[in-house]
Amino acid sequence: MSLTNNFNYLQPTGFKLVIDRTNYPNLEFFVQDFTHAGVIMNTADVAYKKIAAIPFIGDKLTYNEMLANIILDEDMKSYREMHTWMRRILDQDNITPIDRFKNKTQRPPAQSDITLSILNSSNNPIVRIVYRDCIPTALTDIQFQSTGGGESFISFGASFRFTYFDILHKDATTGGFVDGDSFSVTGSIG
Repeated sequence: MSLTNNFNYLQPTGFKLVIDRTNYPNLEFFVQDFTHAGVIMNTADVAYKKIAAIPFIGDKLTYNEMLANIILDEDMKSYREMHTWMRRILDQDNITPIDRFKNKTQRPPAQSDITLSILNSSNNPIVRIVYRDCIPTALTDIQFQSTGGGESFISFGASFRFTYFDILHKDATTGGFVDGDSFSVTGSIG
């Protein structure tokens, strides 16, 4: 791996988040800030004489939750989209498999990919992080207060869990986004 040719620092405002534009357009528009999930590689500790434990290379990655802070619009559409998404996931248990198959094209999926585009100093996307099979896990409290100033906006937090993420970079020759890493997810769940 060589040293980068780009010595510009990543700006904290240089991002754009896309969450299934068809089903959740307000979530994308009102996202104020976003926290990329941390990754932990769990080690296998082996006991050894007179030493507490020796760590060995882990066999799995654990991803933290992604966090988004979303500005609340007057109609509460952004909040309602999140809440409806969570309710729809729970209500799927009350639908028979045949009805679920019939309505698959009519209802949004329970899981959705979320794409974080990292923008350069010219506000053009240069890196994309695609979080696979995301589901919402929590909505934070919304605090209303009559003593607040007129310049602050009400916002709420949303957290998501996901299977894994891919980091894609912009290919200079084609202009498309490609996966430059050799990592691939293999195996099966279950």
